[in-house]
Amino acid sequence: MKITTIASVITTALIPVMFSSTCMAYTSNDVESVNSVDVASTTEVQSDTTTKAATMPRFDDSPRYFVGINAGKSKLNGTDIATLGSDSQEASSPDASGFGGLSIGRYSASGGSRIYYSYEQHSADTQFSSALSYSTKTSLHLLNADRVFRADKSVNPFIGLHFGYGKTKSDSELSSGYKDSGLVFGLQAGVAWRASEQFTIELGLRHTVLPDNSKEWSATSGGNTYKFQSTQSTLSSAYLGANYRF
Repeated sequence: MKITTIASVITTALIPVMFSSTCMAYTSNDVESVNSVDVASTTEVQSDTTTKAATMPRFDDSPRYFVGINAGKSKLNGTDIATLGSDSQEASSPDASGFGGLSIGRYSASGGSRIYYSYEQHSADTQFSSALSYSTKTSLHLLNADRVFRADKSVNPFIGLHFGYGKTKSDSELSSGYKDSGLVFGLQAGVAWRASEQFTIELGLRHTVLPDNSKEWSATSGGNTYKFQSTQSTLSSAYLGANYRF
């Protein structure tokens, strides 16, 4: 009887301990297994990321050449006066007109700056109070230098300067016209969006100071000979452009 009672007590005491030890061993092994899987997965992800980072070409890892095209609206600012006898009339300020341009240049290795040549063709309609009118065409050959901010990001604000050569001439059915040319300079600013490694889209503003020479010329219209005095001072434009890097 005593032996049976002692055996019962020992059994009652040992079973929970054995069960607890088994559970702890299982839990420990299971945690080690999960940790091993997590470590292996993390190592694999890190390895894969490192491989992709190593094989993915950087956007600005070396100097890049580029070609671009832009179009927008420009406004020619100046003064045009027509005189017939003792009667003089000043033309109204021309409305903004469409323009287009091309550019070719190079980005620095870091992408933080660029220099480029650009050509732009602008036009404006000069209208007097009478039926007298003519068009003014301006072409610009410019050397530009820009400072590009946040070059390692997809959106890049920029600001820069330009100078070059400009030529302005009248274009109409009048018997004659005028021409003016000389050095020009100005500034530009905008923001560019890197759509891909090669393509960039940009929105910008440009202001150019023209030679500002006063030209006197004569032309016949409707049997009357007018004397004109034309001065073109500045050219302001807003544009949307696209560049391709190579």
